[in-house]
Amino acid sequence: MMAVLIVSATFGAGLWLIAAAQPLGRPRPDLALRLQAMSAQGRTELETGARRQGKRVFKSPLLEQLLRPLLEDVGGQVGRILARFGIASGNVEQRLALAWPGVTPPQFYGQKLASGILFLALFPFMNVAAIQPFGPWPVWIWLGGFAAGFAMPDWMLQARLERRRTAVLMELPTALDLLAIAASAGMSPEQAIVEASRQMGGTLGEGLRGVVQEAGLGTATHAEGLRALAEREGVSELVSVADAWQSALEQGLPLGHAMLALAENVRDKKRARLLEEGGKSTVRMLFPVATFIFPVFLVVLLYPAGSELLGLGR
Repeated sequence: MMAVLIVSATFGAGLWLIAAAQPLGRPRPDLALRLQAMSAQGRTELETGARRQGKRVFKSPLLEQLLRPLLEDVGGQVGRILARFGIASGNVEQRLALAWPGVTPPQFYGQKLASGILFLALFPFMNVAAIQPFGPWPVWIWLGGFAAGFAMPDWMLQARLERRRTAVLMELPTALDLLAIAASAGMSPEQAIVEASRQMGGTLGEGLRGVVQEAGLGTATHAEGLRALAEREGVSELVSVADAWQSALEQGLPLGHAMLALAENVRDKKRARLLEEGGKSTVRMLFPVATFIFPVFLVVLLYPAGSELLGLGR
């Protein structure tokens, strides 16, 4: 009876969450906010306020008002406790801004705690619902589920960062070719990087436009911006680009030849990386082949011979 009640309550809660996420009954956008967004200063103020507030956690306004403050408060406490014990990463805010825009550190730690509790509650629920293929789930499995759920947002963040680094590395040869073409057309290094930032799209193009904007505001030079971009993205090849650009600016060296050489070097590294990933894929295929394909192949191959030897076919 208890299992039926728990399953019914879970199913009802799921239906309520799905219904609450629908657009029916939501308030329309405020006219004052829409008018404010029409001006440049108003858009800047709205973007600043949105960054301070962070990204929406729940689609439902009710859940956003009820659960988000609790999630952020608890996440802030968890972050302070982890920082006190030296477990929390010091650059988590920078990593979140880079790979998970709009998510603040309190929200991130709140998600870690929420996912850990969810994984922890899964195994007692399976015990109550009599879902026990190997017997009752012990307490140490519960704790392992909590640890896995608590670490899952970290794995997701790391995967996002790796995808971003891969995207930057894949876009880098195109950016170097654009710099070389612009320099060959007689443009100065500053004009070349401005033109490349205009022509480039994707993650690297956005980063180059940020470098140009910072240089235009006087907060950093182009070389300093490129080095900061390389450190932020974790791509060492961008440091070489910054050094070559600085040498071309200070010593009058030809920028086009340096960019073409760097582009060829990056393409060679891309080929080596693809070959390395292909080798890893071959190793990964050993487990499914040995587990699912090879035993079936042995059965199909040896069963007729075994039947003849044992006389099972007579």
